[in-house]
Amino acid sequence: MSKEHTPYVEEVRLIVEQIYKRSTHPFVEYYVDVPSMAENRLELLYLFLLEQGMTKERAVTFCTATGLVQLGLDMHEHVKNEYEQSQTAERSRQLTVLAGDYYSARYYHLLAEASEIKAIQTLSGAIQRVNEAKMKLYTAGRDGKLPTDEEYWELRNMIDTGLYVAIVEEYADSEDSRRFWMELMKETAKVESVIGEWEQIKWQEQVPFGFARFLLQKPGATLAQVLSSVEHTAMELIGMCEQMVRTLHPAETRSMLSAITARYSHRINRLKRVIEEM
Repeated sequence: MSKEHTPYVEEVRLIVEQIYKRSTHPFVEYYVDVPSMAENRLELLYLFLLEQGMTKERAVTFCTATGLVQLGLDMHEHVKNEYEQSQTAERSRQLTVLAGDYYSARYYHLLAEASEIKAIQTLSGAIQRVNEAKMKLYTAGRDGKLPTDEEYWELRNMIDTGLYVAIVEEYADSEDSRRFWMELMKETAKVESVIGEWEQIKWQEQVPFGFARFLLQKPGATLAQVLSSVEHTAMELIGMCEQMVRTLHPAETRSMLSAITARYSHRINRLKRVIEEM
């Protein structure tokens, strides 16, 4: 991230540090791989809250709490459904479940201390909707009842952005602001997801569980077609994000958001250059 282009990037990094500090436990870290934070999403949430006139201290509390819940939900998404063969692997699986619960519970304590009762209720409702979306997506994959592209992204977006969108929906000061920030959250999350899958296909030469796997399960689909579709989708989504940001006022926020969306273009262009040189 470029500090020159995003004045608040260091503050977001401090938020991420606070999230990991509040969720750190040596015993858990020994057995469990802690997922990385979606820093871009936290940065968007932080900018949104400041734009609504929230103090930096309160915005930091909201972002830290939301990040803790997301970390817990991400932990649970990595839990395997079947029992492991070895005692160590099974202990890791069990601790992953407990760690996810622990991280999710930490948000409640943080917001309760700050007397942010409405925020607790907002995130609690979002957690329920996120888990429902996970079950629908898992059941559809298990039963071979694939949703349409639109249905897939609706569920995936709820899983990836449900917490952030819930905060935006509750605390936006106008309908225009609410609509803009909700859509930006969803579209940028799509970009991150698609680019991440594209990189995994190219570097690890395997199809990740996600949009690429969803496409590959369609009748007659080939890996080359999936790779092309993933690349096309990524470029299309970036264009949509850039178009949205260009319509935003005030100019200062537009400039910061442009820097965020530019990261995706740089990441794709870098990936393309490396592929061409291989």
